[in-house]
Amino acid sequence: MSNLALNLVASAARIPDRAAAITDEDTMTYAELEAASARLAALLEREGIGAADRVGVMLPNIAAAPIAYYGIWRLGAIAVPMNPLMQGREVQFYLSNTDAKALIGSSGFARAAAEGAQSAGAKLWLVDDAQLARLTADLPAFGSPAEHADSDTAVVLHTSGTTGTPKGAELTHGSLGSNQEVILRRLVKMTDEDVVLACLPLFHVFGTTCAMNAAIAAGAGLSLMARFDPAKAIERIRRDRVTVLEAVPTIYSALLSVADQFPPEATASLRTCVSGGAALPVAVLNDFEKTFDATILEGYRLLETSPAARTSIRAGSGSWTACPPVRRASCCAVK
Repeated sequence: MSNLALNLVASAARIPDRAAAITDEDTMTYAELEAASARLAALLEREGIGAADRVGVMLPNIAAAPIAYYGIWRLGAIAVPMNPLMQGREVQFYLSNTDAKALIGSSGFARAAAEGAQSAGAKLWLVDDAQLARLTADLPAFGSPAEHADSDTAVVLHTSGTTGTPKGAELTHGSLGSNQEVILRRLVKMTDEDVVLACLPLFHVFGTTCAMNAAIAAGAGLSLMARFDPAKAIERIRRDRVTVLEAVPTIYSALLSVADQFPPEATASLRTCVSGGAALPVAVLNDFEKTFDATILEGYRLLETSPAARTSIRAGSGSWTACPPVRRASCCAVK
């Protein structure tokens, strides 16, 4: 049996009181996060969503995002991650292209979500963290996570569409699961003592796999930033004792630009960083490691490979290790 939701169930059973989802205002423990995702799965089932149905997730990095993903997977349904900044016509396309039956959208970006869902004929829930809690408060928990084979689809992520219409790439429970294991066991060596700064959007495969899924499988804390700001990011590193940062090169440059505003002890907890999405300039790598006293590991990824294709043992060392082969990642218009 292979279901990503089992990772949350296991972490909640092992360390129920450990901080799981950390936001500006609140912290959810693993027990609370697991229970919230189980109630969301019950809501989806009550509203007619079944196994293998597609559900759009159009949320920023708030606690509702991991609740939505793990609730969808617990039910046996398939998540369709979507950027909350999309326009209505884009929302309609993503939902129609995947035959999604529902959309969990952000109340902070309601107009486009409502337009797109109505045009696609999909059910719509507009939520923030508090609204989602109220929506599911009286619901019983859904039972054990649905049974899945490694080859069963977990998410449908869309390509950027730079050369044409975006394509839906089906990523499986097996490929996402093996990729998260590479991140937490071999690359970052993540444990339940770690705290990961989730400044990458969780609707992007880098954020989904390397931050959210890896952290939850390890039982690490996930410090969620709904909107990236370099000074705020350093404050979050200090407040939450962040140990792992996963980001794109522009974020590392932005953090360097404000580093002189903070004492060295503000980021003393940081030990390991991962860079991807584009080549990291050597000057940025060297300056960041010297300033923050943390190692940067660099990876090469593709959406279709869930996402890491190759990851460096040590950035700039020329030493590379290949990730396990992906079981299935079809890149096609999904219908």
